[in-house]
Amino acid sequence: MKTSSKKTLAIVLIAVAFVALLPVIIGICLPKERQVMKGAVVDQMYFMVLGNITNHWEEPSWRHNLDTMIQREAIDGQDCWVEYYTNGDSIKMLTQTQSEFDYVRRIIMPDGRELLRNITLADIDGKTAVRMIEEVSEGDPLKRFAALFNDPVADRLEQYLADLKEKAIKQNEEMSEDGFFGF
Repeated sequence: MKTSSKKTLAIVLIAVAFVALLPVIIGICLPKERQVMKGAVVDQMYFMVLGNITNHWEEPSWRHNLDTMIQREAIDGQDCWVEYYTNGDSIKMLTQTQSEFDYVRRIIMPDGRELLRNITLADIDGKTAVRMIEEVSEGDPLKRFAALFNDPVADRLEQYLADLKEKAIKQNEEMSEDGFFGF
């Protein structure tokens, strides 16, 4: 084999190794802990939105990615629910009410990691602004890198908010048909 073809092969192998390791290198440089924040304005009065987000029994009927919601025994005086998703994932949630506008949900992942989800509601002229912030802790640098392009936490929060808005539209239509708005 000629020297120039050996050099070319070596350069190609180094380039391939670099490209293969690049996601790991980038992932190592990304923080292990981060926050994902999503928000929406729901065209519904505050007390209706509050009822939807606190009535866990009915969530599987309006959340597209949620298969089942099961209540478990309270932990440390906090309501405990397990969400089972249509893709087979599950999380355990403990809900703390901080005020009538702020809720903190401790999320316990199947691997034992504990995260926090903060939900804040604000009344805006008969509509409700909803902000959700979820803490994420990821030790795997490849998963941190992949989250730059496809973040499952952001997707889950966006789906929740889209489903909440859709639920509000349906409820508003039902109330309008039933004459609850005085028309």
